[in-house]
Amino acid sequence: MNTLVIEKSALKNNISRVKELAGGAYIYANLSGDGYGAGALPLAQFLRDEGIRRFCVDSAQTAAALRKAGLVDEEILMLHSTSDREVLEQLCDLNAVCSIGTLEAGMALNSLAEGRATVIEAHLQIDCGMGFGGFPAEEPEKIVSLIRNLPNVAISGVYTQIHSMKKDGQDASAQLEGFRQIVEAIHAAGFETGTVHAAGSFALLHYDFARLDAVRAGSA
Repeated sequence: MNTLVIEKSALKNNISRVKELAGGAYIYANLSGDGYGAGALPLAQFLRDEGIRRFCVDSAQTAAALRKAGLVDEEILMLHSTSDREVLEQLCDLNAVCSIGTLEAGMALNSLAEGRATVIEAHLQIDCGMGFGGFPAEEPEKIVSLIRNLPNVAISGVYTQIHSMKKDGQDASAQLEGFRQIVEAIHAAGFETGTVHAAGSFALLHYDFARLDAVRAGSA
């Protein structure tokens, strides 16, 4: 059986480099795929000791494991948009931040919040061409229209995934600019976007993430 060996000194060095590249921006540590095979829980605990306080997960089960292990004050963002009522219930009970990448997901979350007589926090997921899900960057009017119809949802962030290579003749910088235009369109409509963040690790190493509030890094 193969064994994955992770050198803590090398990991610390990588974390320092990511912090350097992020400047004053927040850092979201992506724990998808069980921490890219390293184990989401031990990796999260290690990162917390290194000063990381924001985490992204790909399942409610991972979010629950982090909370159970004592990460109670850290922000946990569910990266996948869903309209599944049971999953949304679990995420809300865990005080995790939900993602909204479709009209159905937005309305489902708003309905849940309305039923609980509360306001639920969520981030908007924007698709700049990666196909990872989210609202197409070319349709800002649909995003603005949805926000207007979510009285029980507090939009506290907006995010996207950036290409790591050229696509249709455009590189990641063009995709990043398209994302910024979406953010500007939301602001122009009179709405706040909260924390504006983008990924991934390759793009962070090679492109200018200035003017963003936060960055996400995983495989780095």
